[in-house]
Amino acid sequence: MAGGRSSRFGRNKLSVPFRGKLLIESVIGELSDFPEVLLVTKNPLSFTHLTVRYPNLRVLPEAFEVHSPICGIYTALKNASFRKVLILPGDTPLIRREVVKEFSNQIPPTVLMENGRVHSLFALLFKDHVVQVEEFLKSGKHRLRELHSLLNSREVPFSLFEPFDYRGSSLLNVNRLEDYCEAVYR
Repeated sequence: MAGGRSSRFGRNKLSVPFRGKLLIESVIGELSDFPEVLLVTKNPLSFTHLTVRYPNLRVLPEAFEVHSPICGIYTALKNASFRKVLILPGDTPLIRREVVKEFSNQIPPTVLMENGRVHSLFALLFKDHVVQVEEFLKSGKHRLRELHSLLNSREVPFSLFEPFDYRGSSLLNVNRLEDYCEAVYR
């Protein structure tokens, strides 16, 4: 999981309050069944206190100077303890535990698709993909679609998970204040 610059939101969106806790906690809380959760961020000190509440959480610094989700993916793959690595955006506070569990049962490399739209940060990769991701970064590329093309990621339709989230709330990204308001009132 990673958070970007929050430029459209205007401040660190992962730290805004959401239903009595931080927005990022809504995602972390849905991952309590997983043995390891990695929060990759450029501001690790802002989130290290969460490791007390969530014992399966490790907060990792993303040390690249460039702002790119590929850097977060690379950091997660490099530090993951398990062979399969689930990549999720940190700004999806309505994500459903059941959707995540079912998606994690897919065979990597996999990326989620809904109504013709690829959700590039909702992916399942093998830890071994770190080599290809590193080469991709070294080439100066940062487009997630290109990375998934390189990895030959299989697009899995969200319709497979609709029994667990028929409204598709799990895919709501909080990018702007309007998205945040929508999430609060859903």
